[in-house]
Parts: sequence; C-alpha cells; structure tokens
Amino acid sequence: MKNTKKLNEGCLKIFRLLQLLYEDKAEYNDVIEIFMDESYDQTPNNLQVNINKYFNTLKIFGIKVKKEKNKFKLLSGLYSMYFTMDDLKSISLIMSYLNYFPEIDMTQNIEKFLESIEIRMNNEDKKTISIMNTNPNYDFSFYYSDIREQIAHCEQICKENFFIVVLYKKNGKEHQCKCTAKEVLYNSKTAYLKVYEANSMQNLEIPIGSILAINSLPQKSTSMEMSTTVVYKLKNRLAKTYNLKENERTNGIDEKGELIVVNKNEDFDNLISRLMRYAGNCEIMSPKPIREKMQAVINETLANYESE
Repeated sequence: MKNTKKLNEGCLKIFRLLQLLYEDKAEYNDVIEIFMDESYDQTPNNLQVNINKYFNTLKIFGIKVKKEKNKFKLLSGLYSMYFTMDDLKSISLIMSYLNYFPEIDMTQNIEKFLESIEIRMNNEDKKTISIMNTNPNYDFSFYYSDIREQIAHCEQICKENFFIVVLYKKNGKEHQCKCTAKEVLYNSKTAYLKVYEANSMQNLEIPIGSILAINSLPQKSTSMEMSTTVVYKLKNRLAKTYNLKENERTNGIDEKGELIVVNKNEDFDNLISRLMRYAGNCEIMSPKPIREKMQAVINETLANYESE
C-alpha cells in the first residue's frame, strides 16, 4: 500500500512538472518546490540528484528538457503533430523573416508560437526545418511572383548552355560580363543567376532582379567549366586560430608558420569581403586575376576613406 501511495505521489509530481514545462513556467525554484519533500536531507546536491531522477524518467518517454540559466525549457513534447511539406515550408519562411517584423512584441509572440510548434515536431520534421533554414539553395521560387518570367528565362538559358553576355546593375552602376550560365539559386530574400566568367576564372551570383539584359552568343560551351579555386595564405596568430569553411581544405601550417588554404566555389564577393577583414594577415596566392581584383578593391576602399 505504501509503495502504491509513493508511486501515485511520484506520478502527480511528474504531471505538475509537465504542466510547468508546457506553460513555459518551469523556473528552477518552482521545480525544487515540487520535489522538496522527496528527500530527508534537503541539501542542494541531494535535491539536484532527485530532480535529475525525474528528468531521466521523462527521457524514457522521449521528452527532452534543457536548462537555461534558472529555468527549464521543453525541447520535445509527449506527442508529435503531423506536418505536411507545405506546412514546413511556411514555418521555415516565417522563421527566415522573424527579424524583419516592425514591432518587437510581434516578433516575441511569433517566437513563442514557433517554439510551441517545434516542441510538437518529430525528429524528422526538425531535421527538415533545419535543412531549409541553413541550405542557401532551398527553392523559394514560389515566392518571387514579380520576377517569375525572368526566372523562367534564366532557367531556360542554363539548359541551353550557350555563352551569354549579361548586363546588370551593381551598386548603382551597370556591369557587363561574358559568361556561361550554370544554375538559378534561391534564398529567402533573393533569386540569383549563377554564372562562370572565364576571363576572371570566377563564379558570380547575380541577383536576377538586377539583370537588365541577357544576350545569347552563337557558340556553346564545349566542356565543363572550371570551378573557382582560390589559394590564399594566413599568417601570424590567425594561421593557428582559423577555422576552415565547408568548401576549404589545407595541408596544415608550413615551416614559416603560415597556413595555406584552398577555397573552392565560394561566392567571389563574399570571399573578398571575408578575406579583407584579415588585413595584412592574409594574402591571395592564386589565381592572378582574383589577386589583382582584391588589390583593386582594397585600393578603392582606401581611396574612399582618404576622400572623406
């Protein structure tokens, strides 16, 4: 009879804990109060051991909890809801624009709403959402109704594999490049035409909305275009602390204490912008056109500072 009573008391405590977790009110002190009478020796260590025992019980049922400062947060619920792919796309889109809402209160309310949904997702749906939020090639084409015809034109050009001349605007100026169209890319804000420009040996991602004209040339690309490979070296402390990106490799630090990095297919503008932050601790070794381009960007930046 005593064992039954003790079991019932333990179940009630679990239900009280679940209620606090689902209401997002599981403050550490409130959780302690639930389990306070469970231990004769009310030392902090014994209380924590007792609390851990109940949280381990929740894990058996697939309920995951984490502690943030002085509060316990629910990571997964007792049951999961069914989400279609359209549901997950909509949730991902809301997540991607969360920081662009004009009112802080609205943003916070939507954050709470998204948290309550995520708790009720199974592991497969959580993985799908994570891929949607981190993969820059996720297809948001359904969102670009205003440039749908331009997107369709770019997709067709990529299939035809002709050399093309693209006229587009960048920083208020018109630019022109002879290139080969590779693919159309999407993220949550912009659709891009990815091209390979042979003269500079680089991949460019041109916002489709900025393209003024595309003219196809009579000759086709007869072979696979070279991938953009940039080799640069890092010096001093940066050589020891630098973390390689997903598209990079290295053979380690050489006898001079320099780290030689081989970078493949990173967007050229992003790469230049990143390497410029390393200042004198970074030097592009090859190819020569990209090294000269980076030097030109640095000189232009310095000239702008001097003219102010």
